[in-house]
Amino acid sequence: MKKTLISVAVLSLMATPLVITSAQAQTSSTSIYGTLDNGMRYSKNAGHDNIGNAKDGRLSTNSGGLSGSHLGFVGQEDLGQGTHTIFKLEAGINTNSGELNSSSDGKFYGKKSENKSMFGRQAYLGVSNRTFGSMTMGRQYTVSYDVIKNFDPTNNLNQHQTIHHLSGYSDSKNHHNRSDATIKYEYSFANVRTLASYKPGTQVGSISNGSEMAIGMQHQNKQWGIGASYTEIGIAKIVDTAPSHAQALGKTKIFNVAGEYKMDRLKLRTGISHSKLPEVKVGAIFRHPQLAIPHKDQVGSSIFVAAWGLQYELTPRVELSLAKYTKLTYQSTNDVLMDKDRRVVMSGVYKLSKRTDIYSIIDWHSNRAGVSETNRSKNQQSISAGLRHRF
Repeated sequence: MKKTLISVAVLSLMATPLVITSAQAQTSSTSIYGTLDNGMRYSKNAGHDNIGNAKDGRLSTNSGGLSGSHLGFVGQEDLGQGTHTIFKLEAGINTNSGELNSSSDGKFYGKKSENKSMFGRQAYLGVSNRTFGSMTMGRQYTVSYDVIKNFDPTNNLNQHQTIHHLSGYSDSKNHHNRSDATIKYEYSFANVRTLASYKPGTQVGSISNGSEMAIGMQHQNKQWGIGASYTEIGIAKIVDTAPSHAQALGKTKIFNVAGEYKMDRLKLRTGISHSKLPEVKVGAIFRHPQLAIPHKDQVGSSIFVAAWGLQYELTPRVELSLAKYTKLTYQSTNDVLMDKDRRVVMSGVYKLSKRTDIYSIIDWHSNRAGVSETNRSKNQQSISAGLRHRF
């Protein structure tokens, strides 16, 4: 009997680590998710001759026509009392080549577009609490994108240069959907989200030069929703030895607001953004291994983007949408209209299953100065079709 008790005790002690390990495993989780999207695209007036005149059409394979293809890892660990450690790593993928393809890597003062980050879409770590909200650090969505992403008329269509972004523009070319090295706080209560973020400027002698700050709010219920934000982005010289008063080159200021209204199977969506950009000379930002150098002067300007559209659920499997985007660029000093760009997008999505869709997109692009810097055609039409799978 005594030997039996000793044996039971020994077995219990041996089993204890297994029980603890099992209990610990239940408090943390990691999931893999992603989207694969590929198809074909045909564009009229896509080529150009040596002086920029439009020439012929182009047929190409199209990675990420409806949604950006990506692979992600998301996880959390329960620390007790409603507190969790949270993280997310998300990499963009070009399904035609298998290469990394993280959109919005290219920035006027940010990463070079040729330096493809492994987790260039999102890479953050943080802590969340059911009472006090969450705080995350790393590369993540900006506040200006977070508050309006649910209200974009095309669900933030991924197709390159097909839409203008309501998140605003960090410079004359790049939208402001993501930001590196950012600390973001989020708190939700009764259908209302409050967000704030700060990005250090990493400048010697100043905590404001080169920094970025933003605040935003969003409300959404079953019938309607609205979101708005304000962002300030400091532009500074990359010269650590320069006195702090000589580092600042100005600030980019972004304001945006968007919303939606639902009526049975119909969604009406609209939004506007205003980005005020400072004047920056080519030589003002010195060469640095992790920073892009502007190829020409940035004129002080104001960029206005307006969008409206509708989405209609024709059947439980078929969704149709129509949207129009207008982008106006004015010179700040005299309010002269520098550029007017318009996009109209029609799309149809057929759900083969809960995770797989086939889609078609027709878009029109109009600009009196030319549809691109090298193409002087005033109009361009394109059609895309593809397959999307989410896992």
